[in-house]
Amino acid sequence: MNKRGLYSKLGISVVGISLLMGVPTLIHANELNYGQLSISPIFQGGSYQLNNKSIDISPLLLDKLSGESQTVVMKFKADKPNSLQALFGLSNSKAGFKNNYFSIFMRDSGEIGVEIRDAQKGINYLFSRPASLWGKHKGQAVENTLVFVSDSKDKTYTMYVNGIEVFSETVDTFLPISNINGIDKATLGAVNREGKEHYLAKGSIDEISLFNKAISDQEVSNIPLSNPFQLIFQSGDSTQANYFRIPTLYTLSSGRVLSSIDARYGGTHDSKSKINIATSYSDDNGKTWSEPIFAMKFNDYEEQLVYWPRDNKLKNSQISGSASFIDSSIVEDKKSGKTILLADVMPAGIGNNNANKADSGFKEINGHYYLKLKKNGDNDFRYTVRENGVVYDETTNKPTNYTINDKYEVLEGGKSLTVEQYSVDFDSGSLRERHNGKQVPMNVFYKDSLFKVTPTNYIAMTTSQNRGESWEQFKLLPPFLGEKHNGTYLCPGQGLALKSSNRLIFVTYTSGELTYLISDDSGQTWKKSSASIPFKNATAEAQMVELRDGVIRTFFRTTTGKIAYMTSRDSGETWSEVSYIDGIQQTSYGTQVSAIKYSQLIDGKEAVILSTPNSRSGRKGGQLVVGLVNKEDDSIDWKYHYDIDLPSYGYAYSAITELPNHHIGVLFEKYDSWSRNELHLSNVVQYIDLEINDLTK
Repeated sequence: MNKRGLYSKLGISVVGISLLMGVPTLIHANELNYGQLSISPIFQGGSYQLNNKSIDISPLLLDKLSGESQTVVMKFKADKPNSLQALFGLSNSKAGFKNNYFSIFMRDSGEIGVEIRDAQKGINYLFSRPASLWGKHKGQAVENTLVFVSDSKDKTYTMYVNGIEVFSETVDTFLPISNINGIDKATLGAVNREGKEHYLAKGSIDEISLFNKAISDQEVSNIPLSNPFQLIFQSGDSTQANYFRIPTLYTLSSGRVLSSIDARYGGTHDSKSKINIATSYSDDNGKTWSEPIFAMKFNDYEEQLVYWPRDNKLKNSQISGSASFIDSSIVEDKKSGKTILLADVMPAGIGNNNANKADSGFKEINGHYYLKLKKNGDNDFRYTVRENGVVYDETTNKPTNYTINDKYEVLEGGKSLTVEQYSVDFDSGSLRERHNGKQVPMNVFYKDSLFKVTPTNYIAMTTSQNRGESWEQFKLLPPFLGEKHNGTYLCPGQGLALKSSNRLIFVTYTSGELTYLISDDSGQTWKKSSASIPFKNATAEAQMVELRDGVIRTFFRTTTGKIAYMTSRDSGETWSEVSYIDGIQQTSYGTQVSAIKYSQLIDGKEAVILSTPNSRSGRKGGQLVVGLVNKEDDSIDWKYHYDIDLPSYGYAYSAITELPNHHIGVLFEKYDSWSRNELHLSNVVQYIDLEINDLTK
């Protein structure tokens, strides 16, 4: 199996069968259109209602089950599932053989998996992936499309759900599911173990087909889907990233919808890692999206489609030497028409945890901030980057023969210097970072550079003159908290462009403070406005909306289990004390919240829409919460709560925007990104379209 495993919407249709005297009947293969499938199924059927009672299909299946490779194709719904339930099972039901069975199972958290067990052969396999299913969308049960391929030739067990390969496991000792000792039962909605029904299911199986063959990737791709979502960024796209996190959405004045995201190459880990910022756009209200490009990237490490291990031994492995970008935010400047994107920048091997908190990375000289550099072999940062990129020796206050260009690359005597690029792989049970032979321009953010920046965090800005079709080289913003303080951390999502002025605002955070970055000249210069918050170590990621001219409401993550807010009534110059929203719960560590001001009236009032998990027990239970604004005092009544999916299904960082047609676009992490059990999941950042009537029912 290839590793991308993405379906195209082509191919087959399957019709249902009926129940006659309680026994399912078989539909003949010639009644179905199997498109490009090269073999007919040995069994097909549907629709079946599962209500905590199994359906026995043994007479229709078992005598046809043969060979050493099989495929199961299933379309099913489960919007009120049991905590653990089997969708399909093959088993030896005799006494003494309770551990001889195959099952396709799911959990009410959205996990999907298989068990392949044969006690006599010493086989006990369990393969699964969390955050793989949909339960409901717009209040209706979602039909999930599952394909399980048991391939004896490659000794692999592979599962696809809704067009996404969720796992592919290769084993040394392969057991065909048809060769489990003593199989005498084939059941839907349970597994028969020693004559008793186990893992009873609730839901429905709309269609199921079985094949005595491992169908090919191409055949898998021909199976049609009923997905409520699409993928803007996906494994194997032009970014060559396998993982994505921290989505943003922003609707430009032209009607183009722009999205940015972390393209992550070292699993889903934060920095330190290799992470680029990718963007894509839509010109048709989010129906189709452009091929992703990079807004910010480094070249010290290769862009590789690496499958990060999820086992307990290796899942915590992190790329230790790469520079990275992380946590982007977008705003459009209406005066110049350009789009501005900010992101945090981390030098090689640096992340939030190990960034130098007592150094900005800059030196102030005569009221100007200059980037500091340390040369290999030195103990101190003896150099600064002055006007025109000239590197000065601070001990002599004289220019050197080195310069830094607008890409932060190092030149000696006008000639570009290079370093050897790195690649990564897993060799002999450990992560290996090795040179790959390719020379790339030397950059002061790279670990092998002759000159290096201070190992702390920075904020970078890039702009686009063509609404996200291309991006300029990034520039570092100066420090806002002085020389002896590291940079503030950018709040991912949207910046704010005030309606009645040319003011642009991005919100950032540091210990005990939200720091607002304000520009009145299209991003040429920035100043800060500080607002105290009662949390010293909180990741206080925040988003702003303009309630009315000059009145800004900021919503932000806290460590209290609640979403906090503050208000400015003077266009961001000063801020109120912190208050909290009732009726929405988060965990003690919190989660980023997304917010927009809706352009249309709802129930005759102006409205704000929040996107957030609503759960105390994890990043799950995603909701869009509609608040109606009271003009008298700018208070908000949080009237409507729309469930994105089931309360037990994952929902972490998210982005929302009002589309030109007044629908709401939602791009979100459909998993619990805090859970160590849900690290390194591909294709879980998904996009949906909602009408405002969906939210206010």
